[in-house]
Amino acid sequence: MEIITSRSNPLVAETAKLKDKKYRDILRSFLFEGIKLTREAMASGVCIDYIFITEKSARKYPDIAEHKNSVIISDSVCQKLTENSAPDGIICRAKYMDNLHKNQDSGDSFLIDSPCLLLSTLQDPGNLGTIIRTSAAFGKKTVVISSDTADIYNQKAIRASMGAIFRTSIFSTNDMCSTIRKIRDTGYDVYATALTDKAMPIQKIDNIKNSCFVLGNEGHGLPED
Repeated sequence: MEIITSRSNPLVAETAKLKDKKYRDILRSFLFEGIKLTREAMASGVCIDYIFITEKSARKYPDIAEHKNSVIISDSVCQKLTENSAPDGIICRAKYMDNLHKNQDSGDSFLIDSPCLLLSTLQDPGNLGTIIRTSAAFGKKTVVISSDTADIYNQKAIRASMGAIFRTSIFSTNDMCSTIRKIRDTGYDVYATALTDKAMPIQKIDNIKNSCFVLGNEGHGLPED
């Protein structure tokens, strides 16, 4: 198999742009790295366009190297594509998961049919990924995020989710208040989390399994509305 050694190779140059959200949205594609996330993505049915793999990693993971969409690259090319200080030599380029991740701003409509978490203005992609992973661990398959929350396709979010993002329905809304009203109309209780002496302790919620919770910004919490 031919090895790509040039950092200016057109495919490499285009793929490297996906580190920037602007180009992710234009190309409707995103990047993630590592053998664990690669295997998680494959098992979850993510549409992978390319698997860039170094010669060393190709010898270590021959099944990945033999994938129909695998491309062997030099260590120098890997350094251009990676966002990790110590990459393991596997970088995937995949298509946006439009069947699982929907955006109200784009005209997508969605219906919440199970209890979920709602995230308002979270700024740290690592926190976003961790919450998605934790939510999945508790069996919650749906997360709603405000449109000004961190990008779910940021590599830090994907890495922190440990692959849970590939199996979680994520809805982005530009009107969280309206979305909350719709969720209440379907019969779910919705609670806003707050650090205040007037807040109800979560242990006192009677129907916690069928309740939804709204988490706010790391520094400022939830907006008044």
